[in-house]
Amino acid sequence: MSKTRSAQSGLTMIELLLAVAILSGLMVLVFQLIDRSLSVWRKAETRRSLMEQSATVMELLTTDLRGLESGRRGDLLLEWVRFDTDGDGVLDHKWPRLRLVRQASAREVGELMAEAERAAGDLDDAQLARLEEIRRRRPTSALVEVLWMVAPLSQKPDARAEGVFWRGQRLVDDPAGKSFFAPDFLGTSGRPPAGATEEVTGGVLWCQVLCAAMSSIVKDGWEIGLEPRDAAASWDARGAARPDRNSHPWNEAHAAFQGARSRVVLPRRVRIDLEFERPTDRDRRTRLTEPIELGEARLRVDDGQRLPPVGSHVLIDSEWMKILSVDADACTVARGQRGTAPLSHAAGAMVHFGEALSREVVVLTSREDWTQ
Repeated sequence: MSKTRSAQSGLTMIELLLAVAILSGLMVLVFQLIDRSLSVWRKAETRRSLMEQSATVMELLTTDLRGLESGRRGDLLLEWVRFDTDGDGVLDHKWPRLRLVRQASAREVGELMAEAERAAGDLDDAQLARLEEIRRRRPTSALVEVLWMVAPLSQKPDARAEGVFWRGQRLVDDPAGKSFFAPDFLGTSGRPPAGATEEVTGGVLWCQVLCAAMSSIVKDGWEIGLEPRDAAASWDARGAARPDRNSHPWNEAHAAFQGARSRVVLPRRVRIDLEFERPTDRDRRTRLTEPIELGEARLRVDDGQRLPPVGSHVLIDSEWMKILSVDADACTVARGQRGTAPLSHAAGAMVHFGEALSREVVVLTSREDWTQ
């Protein structure tokens, strides 16, 4: 009788297996909930980090543009430059390069003067005399030249899509070194001399600077073109045809520069578009599972959940595409976006994308109200 009672009070093998199965199911649900929560947190943290990175560049660039000099010594040169990022001799990536003249504060003048004095040991007698003259006048403000440029990060396959922001500034009257606007300042490599610029930040996936002329109509969107109503993707404040038209079609002269040789022409507004991708983000990017040819508009990837939302832009090799729809591990795209041409892409190519940030800057030399 006691043995029967003891057997009935214990768990059978079936009950034990059922309990284990239920417990396993609950643990799976808990881990899935934790994983989803961590995924949401990671995305929010990534967005916050990228927005801070973009905001830092935006603030610096906005400050430079708001201080543009409109007098006879002013200047603004915006152009697109191509780079060979894979070492095959083909210029496959393009980045903007911006040079401008702006007003500098007394603090900035003091800092630049200190830099010039530290380099005084390399100056000749005439340059030293010029530096002494500037020091004697002790200007409370002065004009400075500023250079902004993006250069490729690396020739490694997964990193060559990204660029690095570089910025430099010098007093216009600084007797040492060449002007940033000198034709031979950047040399044949397209890069400035050592020490002329400082790295601002890396991970640049996309950068575009658009300029609105007095005739440009941008209230319904910034459309790039050469007509008076369009926005300009390049700018030459002196109308001297300095952007290289052979480098990229966006370097063609806008209608605003017709007959502008006798005066400095500045844009009324400037739009800045930035997109960053951190090195840690690349570790989580999806890749093509099948090659795509020129005429194809459907991509297959190894993980469709790692694609950005519909309407976002993605970069594969040197071609930008816009996602039109996503279906599991496949998506439909519009090819050849952002001034790029459709290309063939091999299986395994990484799908790059980042967090986009845009800002419009009103040039303070043109403060009149306008709604175009």
